[in-house]
Amino acid sequence: MLRSSRQFIELNLRRMSSALQTESSSCCLARRICSSNFCARVDTRSIVVSRYVQNHRLLLFVRSLSSDSQNKGKAKPQKEHSSGEDSEDGTKEIVMTPGEQVVAAGRLTMWTGIGVFALCCAYYIGVELFPTKMSPNRVFDRSFEIVRKHPDILSRYGDPVKAYGRDHGGHREGRRNFVEHTKYKNEEDGSQRTRVRYNLEGRFGYAFVFAEVSNQMPSGEFVYVLVQDKSNGRVYTLVDNRAALTAQRLAAGSAEAQSAMSQLLSGGKK
Repeated sequence: MLRSSRQFIELNLRRMSSALQTESSSCCLARRICSSNFCARVDTRSIVVSRYVQNHRLLLFVRSLSSDSQNKGKAKPQKEHSSGEDSEDGTKEIVMTPGEQVVAAGRLTMWTGIGVFALCCAYYIGVELFPTKMSPNRVFDRSFEIVRKHPDILSRYGDPVKAYGRDHGGHREGRRNFVEHTKYKNEEDGSQRTRVRYNLEGRFGYAFVFAEVSNQMPSGEFVYVLVQDKSNGRVYTLVDNRAALTAQRLAAGSAEAQSAMSQLLSGGKK
């Protein structure tokens, strides 16, 4: 009896285990089918999305081509119109930013300063190379020609004598090339005057030389040429036309005044 009951229980257990195995296999099969269906759906969706993306890109490319062609078609008439305006007016307006304007103004100022500096240098070089009768160097050279040949100067200071400009206490000739001078307008006759002073050196002493020219006098003539000894202050008058210029200025009014002044200068002799 017991043996039969055990057999019955074992038989039921086997049946239940086999049923369970069958259900698990069916479930696995169902899962596989579901997973395969899901993968197929996923693959289908990815294909659809990729095709949509490709179509969208193609559409954008076509639109860009059409917009470029339209812009080119619009730009050509504008370019022709602008070229027509340039040909009619002959000018083209350039729009500059504030920074570019500042840079352009700085360059213009720099080149203007360079041009002014170059003009000043050219002027002074021209004056030095081609001096007029009123230039200090010309007055220096011509007055020294009178001084170095005057017998009183040669007997007092020896022969030869040399002349130089302002002495700064050095012994180099390059430091004494500057000639002290003054340019002014004479109030009496309104003439332009140039007055110079330079140094004279000889074996027996030193002196100052004073010379002055007027633009109303012929070239080579002086208002005065004076030499002043540095040791005792004695003045040697080499040329002095100041009285003659005063007489000429006073006699410029009438012929009678000129005659009277000439008689006065000649001591009353006709």
